[in-house]
Amino acid sequence: MKKSKSLIFYFFFIFFLSIQVNSNELNKKEYDCLVNFLTNLGKISNVGKNEKTFEYEFCNPFFVSLPTEIKCNQGSITYLDTVQSNISYIIKDELLCFDNINYFLLSNINYDSAIFFNSFPKSLNKVILTGTNLQFSKVTKDLQTLSISIISQKIPTTLKFSWFYKTTQFILSSTSFSSNKTHSIAFENDLKDSEIWETNYFNIISLNLPKFNNVKGFVQIELIEGYNQTSWSNIKEIGNVTNIYIRTNDLTEFPNDHLSNIRSDSIEKINFEVPFKSVKKMCDLSSIGKSIQIISFSKCGRDFSFNGLMPIILPNNQDFQYFFLIGGYIKNFDILQYKSAEYITLSNNLMSGTLPSINSFKFGKLKYIDIGFNLITGELDDSYCEFDIIVNNNSMTGLIPTCFTCFFGLTELNLKSRFIGNNFTNLDQPSSPSIISPNLIFSNIEIFQGQPHYKYYIFGENLGGAWIDESNAEIIGFDVKFRVIKPNKLISLYSLSSFSSIVTFSYSRINSNYRFTLSADLITPKLIKVEWVSNSQDLAFEGFYFSYNKSIINISIGDVNCQVTSSTFYNINCTLLAPIDLTLIDIVSFITVGNLTTQFTLNPGVTNNLLYCINGCGGNGICFSDIGKCKCDSTHQGDDCSLPYIECPINCTNLSVCNNVTGECSCPSFLIWSGIDCSFPLHTISAVSPSDINGGSASIYGWFGNIHNDPQVFIGTKQCIPIYNISESEIICKAPPGTGLKSVSVIQNSINVTSKDIYQYYSNDKQCPNHCTSTSNGICNTTTGYCNCIGRWSGYDCSLYSNPSGGGDNSGGLPGSNTTIDGNTGNTNITLIDFNGNQINEYLLLNKWSIISNISKTVYTFNQSIQNDKCNITYTIEEVNKDRDVSFAGINFKLTSGSVKMTVSIENYQYSSNLNTLQLQMKSSVNEIQINHEMNDCNNDQIEINNTPNQYNSLNYITIKKDAKVLNGRFIDRIESDGISTFMQTVLVSKSNDSITVGMNLPHCTKKCLLDPDFSVLVSPEFVDECDNDRKSFFLPVVIVVPIVFLILIIIFVVITIKKRYVEIIIINKNLINRIHFKKFLNIFQTNPNIHFLFFKNKSTLKILKFVRPYTK
Repeated sequence: MKKSKSLIFYFFFIFFLSIQVNSNELNKKEYDCLVNFLTNLGKISNVGKNEKTFEYEFCNPFFVSLPTEIKCNQGSITYLDTVQSNISYIIKDELLCFDNINYFLLSNINYDSAIFFNSFPKSLNKVILTGTNLQFSKVTKDLQTLSISIISQKIPTTLKFSWFYKTTQFILSSTSFSSNKTHSIAFENDLKDSEIWETNYFNIISLNLPKFNNVKGFVQIELIEGYNQTSWSNIKEIGNVTNIYIRTNDLTEFPNDHLSNIRSDSIEKINFEVPFKSVKKMCDLSSIGKSIQIISFSKCGRDFSFNGLMPIILPNNQDFQYFFLIGGYIKNFDILQYKSAEYITLSNNLMSGTLPSINSFKFGKLKYIDIGFNLITGELDDSYCEFDIIVNNNSMTGLIPTCFTCFFGLTELNLKSRFIGNNFTNLDQPSSPSIISPNLIFSNIEIFQGQPHYKYYIFGENLGGAWIDESNAEIIGFDVKFRVIKPNKLISLYSLSSFSSIVTFSYSRINSNYRFTLSADLITPKLIKVEWVSNSQDLAFEGFYFSYNKSIINISIGDVNCQVTSSTFYNINCTLLAPIDLTLIDIVSFITVGNLTTQFTLNPGVTNNLLYCINGCGGNGICFSDIGKCKCDSTHQGDDCSLPYIECPINCTNLSVCNNVTGECSCPSFLIWSGIDCSFPLHTISAVSPSDINGGSASIYGWFGNIHNDPQVFIGTKQCIPIYNISESEIICKAPPGTGLKSVSVIQNSINVTSKDIYQYYSNDKQCPNHCTSTSNGICNTTTGYCNCIGRWSGYDCSLYSNPSGGGDNSGGLPGSNTTIDGNTGNTNITLIDFNGNQINEYLLLNKWSIISNISKTVYTFNQSIQNDKCNITYTIEEVNKDRDVSFAGINFKLTSGSVKMTVSIENYQYSSNLNTLQLQMKSSVNEIQINHEMNDCNNDQIEINNTPNQYNSLNYITIKKDAKVLNGRFIDRIESDGISTFMQTVLVSKSNDSITVGMNLPHCTKKCLLDPDFSVLVSPEFVDECDNDRKSFFLPVVIVVPIVFLILIIIFVVITIKKRYVEIIIINKNLINRIHFKKFLNIFQTNPNIHFLFFKNKSTLKILKFVRPYTK
């Protein structure tokens, strides 16, 4: 049954294949050509016919018999291989009939060379011919391969390079033993300078060695028996050949002079398989070229020697690696001759004698030596561990060094075969792999095989030889390439990824005895436990980051060395070289692996479980390992002894303490002292009492201490001299004449302190803003520069008039258009400023205010603390009910009824530097709110914001005008600094279409800064009492938000009528208001004629709502 199924499948497969092949029938032209061609060759009988069509089945392999083979594709011949039986037929241009033929093979060919070699189709790439007494001609078409095998060539024939230089691979070979009697073939290099033969394989038989100038690539020549040996003179014309291989059986005179004259930076490999006669002098190949890598002499004969020495001076270029000399004669092994190579093979050279001890440092490149199949006697000493060596089949005795036998356990590598055929006594005695001592270190990232790789090195002792590669060795879990740099000493590793902290290196994938734990991290050895057996000199260490190389491990217990007997990454065993008193405790000990040292303490005769000290005490103290604590030496301190300990050389004064880290006195930040012993005052300037513009006596206030070495005072750039008096709090000197605003510098004790823009020369004739508009509006106080307004005129320049008359009634309710002038404080703050104007610190005070007192129905005081309650900020707001004259900081001015007076006090601010100051900011803005949908269009107007500086570039006034309502803000350019009146500059911080922010630059107040701005809301003369829509009344809420220091929100709703302007205040329980929605509150206001002013505190936001009921005519 199974047999019948197999037959069915076989016939089905044949049928299917025949269908597939027949579907690829030749086109008629090529069919006819092939019929004629095979008929003329005498091979048409190799092709069967279709029984139905009676046509030849060229494309069906089941109809084509050997030696003919045909392949077709899409109706064309692509491959044709056959034998010419009809030798009388001469082939000419028959191949041109096959448009797509790629491969043509013909044995026993007979052709007209002049026509045949010029009649290759464009598609033809490979031509392989066999024949006798062939003629040749120039090949005009580029070919990938032209291979000609000559049975015999008794007709003397010279082939020219120019005939074949368009072929990439050119082969001219013989089917039988060749001699000058059977193959009379020679070559001539007739290439012109413009004709370059680039070949990847040039393999010929020849009676001569031609020149190879203008040839690039690989060249192989078999010199026929009886060849012209004088043609060796052409070897120096090697051109751009990269690899040349010459072989012959003729005993040849060594072409010493010709080889010594080869100069080419293209040649990489030279291989001579030639029996040479004895060499008359050394052949110097040291300067052959910078690219040479391999030189090989094989089957060179026993005469190939120079006085018993290897007769070649090897190249000394950097890339030279391999030298082979096989089958010659070398009397003794002189390793100095081979120091410029990396790998040498000197097998079967009758080499005798013993191997000398060698120093590998004299042979920097040499790492592989094969001297097998010689007559060497004696022993192989340990000096050869630094080479990858093969010494099989000699007469050596003694022991194989353990650097080799330790790997005999890797049976899959059969490394013993390198030493067989001698009389070594330990050939069958593998040594322990414990003597293998690898260490790992990271090198760098470099390009390897076209990709960036992490490069590591394994270094140490007994690491193995060139047999180490990725087929057997591995870093477990990583894709690694291995390169042996120095046998048994150094191996490079290339990995696409970085290694983890601890990795496993394995020489074998089947033998776990050859696995080693390594780390590339440079970490000091970590100790976990030390087992010290009582009454024993032996210690056993457990931990990690040790080493397999016991020679780089040093252990001392007290002053006694402990000699390491074995070690791994995790364990060390050592023996004390002298007894230790067992009554001692906490013996200070050290373990060093390479250059990394860990200090620890031990108690003798017990098991010591060790605790790690922070940073190992940094080498600046003793780590008591039983408790894991450091005891620092006299010059260090801290938990890990990383901080220096330095005594101050002098006594520290003024409550300062010695900073034992720097060895200097540390002056407390809350005291104003400096110097190495904190004895010099770190003085400050808080206020000045200036002279007039003519100069004269001036007082500088602050804190100046009681030591005044070389005191100097400068006002601007001019010195204030003489100094009449200097005390702890005041300096009196004679100011030079001047004008405007100046900075003041006080220098003493080599310390310079400057207060910027604090000294204002005063004049007895100050100008007022806008000259107070007119003499009917106000009178200018030329001492202060402020206007004293007359009658109902008001404003900073007396330009606003309060008209007591007006009209309107309250019928129709509240109109809908309302203007809000507020001080939204989202971006305001108090900032600490350094001398250069840079912000150092800021304090967010939003929603932190608390009411501390209600002095009266019109005065409220608020407070909060910053700097951990060290600095207090007090804010007082007062609603002015009637006009009154007031005085602040020596300035007299008038407060008008309806204005808001504010006082800000900043006490005991703790400065980080005596050059720092504070800036206090206030922001005011204008917004629209809607209470009804009806508009008061007759007073609608654009927002106007203006600021007016005084003659000292200090901002004195701001005005915000909207819909004929005006908010005035006045900033007195005086401040009380530590109880003394002094100048204060106000500057514009920012200004936009609907807001303005000003900053007040405060002096360096150490106790208290007190300032006193005020605001008022008025109606401008342009205000229209009655609008065209006959509304008899209107509602005007004005909101003023005054940010003091930071985010305090003081809102004042002012409802002003034109008929009557006055204020009445009623306080309503805040809990009641908190429960009332704002719309309900408006209803309460409308229905309760007794409520004229409403105040409440919601969360931490103070709101004062002031309403004035509208009156009828």
